[in-house]
Amino acid sequence: MADKRSSVIATLSDQLRRDISLGLIHPGDKLNIEALKRQFKISHPSVREALSLLVGEGYVEFEDQKGFRVSEMSLEGQQDIIRVRAELECLAFEWSVKKADMDWRAQIVATHHTLSEVETKTNDDPIAFSLDWDERNRNFHLAIVGNCGSPKLLEIIRIQYDMSRRYRLMAYSQKYTSNNRAAWVEQSKREHIALKEAALNNDVALGKEIIRNHITKAAFDTFTGLVSDLER
Repeated sequence: MADKRSSVIATLSDQLRRDISLGLIHPGDKLNIEALKRQFKISHPSVREALSLLVGEGYVEFEDQKGFRVSEMSLEGQQDIIRVRAELECLAFEWSVKKADMDWRAQIVATHHTLSEVETKTNDDPIAFSLDWDERNRNFHLAIVGNCGSPKLLEIIRIQYDMSRRYRLMAYSQKYTSNNRAAWVEQSKREHIALKEAALNNDVALGKEIIRNHITKAAFDTFTGLVSDLER
């Protein structure tokens, strides 16, 4: 019974996380427990636990007498997360190159291949492919830094990546990016190829430069545009 309840909570939290990340539920929107209870046919405690989980992840806020709401956008907070993620990935990449071996290189090639497959499809239906793209992108970046030998450093990098997922997916799927989405995806593809080659060639300096520019410049421009668009 406990396993079934855990599954129900996970299903609801996954759905809400997806809808918030894609901008289908907007910043500031109220999340009504009774409405969610009826929609998903689950208990009041299960809904509250799922929402509390999302509070801990930063997707949702809770206030006494007001209940649960989707967290507002924070450009400054998101840019801080991006800066930290970029610098940590640069450090982990440098450590990974020092321990470079065939297994690490094979993992980079494999994860890049799966990422490149979905990169060719994303413009056809951004909503349908965005979650798959983001997960494959995550796997590729973690492969690039995954040979660093520090579980703690990798854990922190994963947290920083996941904390920016809501903003990255929302920015990617919003209509305001539709005119330049193809160019953005194409640029990202080129940077991923260059990063893969830098890793395979053990080029620490080039790899760190690509990582820093790839994570910060595109993300800063995209998030700034998204926040400005939503504030109009």
